[in-house]
Amino acid sequence: MLLAVATLIVWLLCLGAAVGVVRSRGLLVRVRRLVAAVAWAAVGIVLATLFLVLHAFHAFAGETLIGWVTTRRLAPEAFELIYVPAAGGDAAARTFQLHGDQWAISGGVVKWHPWLTALGLRSYHKPNRISGQFSSLERQRARPPTVEALEPDTDWFWELLYWADPSLPFVEAAYGSTAYVYVEPQWVQEVYVTPSGYLIKRVPKSLRPSIP
Repeated sequence: MLLAVATLIVWLLCLGAAVGVVRSRGLLVRVRRLVAAVAWAAVGIVLATLFLVLHAFHAFAGETLIGWVTTRRLAPEAFELIYVPAAGGDAAARTFQLHGDQWAISGGVVKWHPWLTALGLRSYHKPNRISGQFSSLERQRARPPTVEALEPDTDWFWELLYWADPSLPFVEAAYGSTAYVYVEPQWVQEVYVTPSGYLIKRVPKSLRPSIP
């Protein structure tokens, strides 16, 4: 934001210097203002280029925080999970009881074609499930995963784009994305969405005291 404001101010100064060149009467004054206009234009080009590069980088590699997760062991193979969506705050916290030594979040993602992403259109996403699972394949086969809904209804927008994807020139892919980590009560686990899917990071609880 600051870079965009700085770029705008520089180009306004450049415009002011250019107008001064036209209105000036003395040759020396015109030359000075022309040099100033060229200098401001050069600075403006550099700032505009930097802004576009940073904008494109954020569009293709940016991360958006969508929620926090904390866990508490109830038994060797059972745990309580609290999910707090970033948009809703503590009042929207959801509590689930799951089984396993890992938890996962999943949902639909629609990735737009790169030219739309470069213009700043973020990938569409909607997390719809939280589940517990076992890292051991044998233990997982012996017991079905526990799955809870984050959204009560079908994501019709994702369904529509998924089935129409081959016919839509502005959609690169519509697919489901899942991220999973181990149950670690000592951490607050932050859930992010990136242009390509979900991402989970761990943060010490001491740095997130407001999370349940």
